[in-house]
Amino acid sequence: MKAYLGIDIGGTNIKAALVSSEGAVVDFRSMPWSGRAAVDAVDVVSTLTQNLTSANEGHEIVACGVGSAGLVDTAAGVVRLSPNLPEWRDVELQRMVAEALGLPTSIENDANAAAYGEFVAGAARGATNAVVLTLGTGIGGGLILEGKLYRGGGFAGEIGHMTVDLDGDPCPCGSAGCLERLANAEAVVRNVHRLVEGGQKSVLVTTGATTVLTAKEVGEAAAAGDAVATEALEETGRALGAGLANLVLILDPDVIVIGGGVAAAGEPLMAPARDEMARRCYCSRAALPPVVPAELGSTAGVVGAALLARDELPSA
Repeated sequence: MKAYLGIDIGGTNIKAALVSSEGAVVDFRSMPWSGRAAVDAVDVVSTLTQNLTSANEGHEIVACGVGSAGLVDTAAGVVRLSPNLPEWRDVELQRMVAEALGLPTSIENDANAAAYGEFVAGAARGATNAVVLTLGTGIGGGLILEGKLYRGGGFAGEIGHMTVDLDGDPCPCGSAGCLERLANAEAVVRNVHRLVEGGQKSVLVTTGATTVLTAKEVGEAAAAGDAVATEALEETGRALGAGLANLVLILDPDVIVIGGGVAAAGEPLMAPARDEMARRCYCSRAALPPVVPAELGSTAGVVGAALLARDELPSA
């Protein structure tokens, strides 16, 4: 049976999956890696591929799609740079993976791959124009316009780095006041600490605590009724909503899909985001796109990468 290999290279883990022609995940694997040299990443990709192949002998892998963090020059097959992979500069990733696996290979930015996965097999199915955001350590974004993944000159979709606060904090990208600085996982935790330092009480922060607070714990506390956690997520949601309003006014998408670890907080984050988006858009609420949770979870990137290989490689 024909299958496609999807790879998702992140800063600490590499994911791989066999994906059917219809976009279903046949088998999924993940391995940690050093986050350093590209040759190390390719070695892990080779190991994961061997594991998938040996466990699924009835499937013929016909092509491979790779999603990678960073600025990916799809046409050249090169990762130009990646904040999460600091040693990567002009890495010829497409060639390296193709030679290691002996498969036709395509590469794409990881957020674009996730967006394509949600478009073909997830929460944006049936849309013509869609925006897909992933909220985590950073904020990734992908655009589906007129039924196709939109790359612009090659690097479109860097939604996390739109400016939403002219006087905001510096961002690792070199700008300041980026949406990513106000609505990522770090921002959620930072909001909690600021509220507690202002005198509010929370189960999340105790005197002398040495553990590092996570956005996941904030979401769990909000679900249990913690007022500080709820307010922290509301502030994060409002910042997110301001960014969504910009996207709506520029693109008028059919749907906005929100995924990633921070989005797991659910309605305490999403409801204020929708409200702020509506407040900043002059059109009626009825004309606004729905803002919905992603459906594919941790497999969005590998599914999207595999389906891009299916749809864009001539030999596939």
